Amino acid sequence: MTVYHLNLFNDDDVWDEEGQDFADLDAAEREAVRNARDVIAEHVRHGMPIDLNHRLEIVDGDGTILKVVRFGDCVYFKH
Repeated sequence: MTVYHLNLFNDDDVWDEEGQDFADLDAAEREAVRNARDVIAEHVRHGMPIDLNHRLEIVDGDGTILKVVRFGDCVYFKH
């Protein structure tokens, strides 16, 4: 298991100081997508605007950005 930090950059920036254990980067990315969708859903529930450019950054213990998950990449729109 590896510790990854999921830092949230939206209306309020939230730094994941402790991090979480994940089997690999793919597992951390799946959790980041779930987190982004939770934030989006909360905005929808409260009738708040959603900025699809907001993001979560997955970083290692040294602070190196390994992956960026943008909110806009976590939702799909049917036209």
